[in-house]
Amino acid sequence: MVGFALLYSPRFSSGQTTPPSSSKPTASLADSLQRAGGKQVHIFYVHGIGSDGPGDFDSWSLRKGICDFVRDCTSSAGELEEPQREYADQDEFSLDAPPPALEYFGQPVWRTAKEWNAAAPFVIHWKLVRSDHRPTIYVDEINWWPLVFSLKCRQIVEGDAALVGPSAEQIKLCSTLKPDAVPGRFIAYDWIPAENAQGLMKAAARGALVNRKLKHGLLDWGLSDAVLALGPLRGYLLDGIRQLILKSIAISSEGARGGATAKANQEYVIVSHSLGSYLIFAALDISPATSQTPTVQRSGDTFEQILGRTPLVYFFANQLRLLELASLDGTPDKSLLSHLDAWARLRCEYEKSVQGAEHTCVRPQIVALNDPSDLLTWTVPELATVEVHNVVVKNATHWFGLIESPTKGHNNYARNKDAIGEMLKSSGP
Repeated sequence: MVGFALLYSPRFSSGQTTPPSSSKPTASLADSLQRAGGKQVHIFYVHGIGSDGPGDFDSWSLRKGICDFVRDCTSSAGELEEPQREYADQDEFSLDAPPPALEYFGQPVWRTAKEWNAAAPFVIHWKLVRSDHRPTIYVDEINWWPLVFSLKCRQIVEGDAALVGPSAEQIKLCSTLKPDAVPGRFIAYDWIPAENAQGLMKAAARGALVNRKLKHGLLDWGLSDAVLALGPLRGYLLDGIRQLILKSIAISSEGARGGATAKANQEYVIVSHSLGSYLIFAALDISPATSQTPTVQRSGDTFEQILGRTPLVYFFANQLRLLELASLDGTPDKSLLSHLDAWARLRCEYEKSVQGAEHTCVRPQIVALNDPSDLLTWTVPELATVEVHNVVVKNATHWFGLIESPTKGHNNYARNKDAIGEMLKSSGP
């Protein structure tokens, strides 16, 4: 049985002294839910590094926790909306688009248009329907992992089997073919053909057991995603997320999916895991330096409105301190600080448009949950324009005080019942 504990530690608090404000900062997801009034609350859930593909449903614990909190969901963890999956399908992700001309050691990353179609990111829409005509809560799972599977499966997992030994779980993920009901799309794709996978499974285990497990899980399947997000694949990741965000908010005030967007009646909360924290703000902050596809150009000020209506963000683990090492030149399109500053400015403009020009703005808030035994998380530094709270969590058992499972330490934030409970602890009456 995995034990859980969560505590606040003053040593990790990074709040700053701020001028007096005329309104109270949002302290938790519970506050957003309670003060929503008649607004639709949309929660964007963005996964992090090392996604386990189509069977990875991290948002279940979050949805279940929300329903336990509001106590009036008509199902215990929400229900799927139709269509169950919506794909990024515009511009470079359209079914007739050629694969990008990206190469790895002289080999194309995607060899055919079919493979490129299998790499399209997708969103799963959940709705938490409530009794007595209370506003439905929407949870949109943003899945960008299909974009990284070709490289990870063929170049990292397949290549490392001969050196370290095979990883049965990853080889199975990489060699499963399952077409989707959506023509031309795939729930799972056999980046490694089945016959090759059988041969890989016969390779001898050479690395020491613990070292082998760490390399397979943490480096081959996890950190490789972060490296890819810093290179030429970054633009495709961001544009895929943007298209999925636009699909997620395309819902009428009556709840009709695909209808006229009712942004004025929507409020947003972001819950992101690991690398997702780095990607989501870069995707939402559309600046003059951003490479704008036709879809982004047609979106107008939609992304600005989303940031303006987002008072609160949760980071389940984050690599911000690590990844910002690649942004020392301060290029606005690549600097996370510039994206967070833009969020604070747009949030303030929105507050003043609602409450009057004389309103004193409350800084938007980041709550960063970090397990000290998680090898891939760091605290978020103090920021001038955004209020930051770093919270210490424990995601798995410490065995004899010597070790905590690195995989569980990084992956169990959404499964940590105490962490979800803390998110849903109201600061108000």
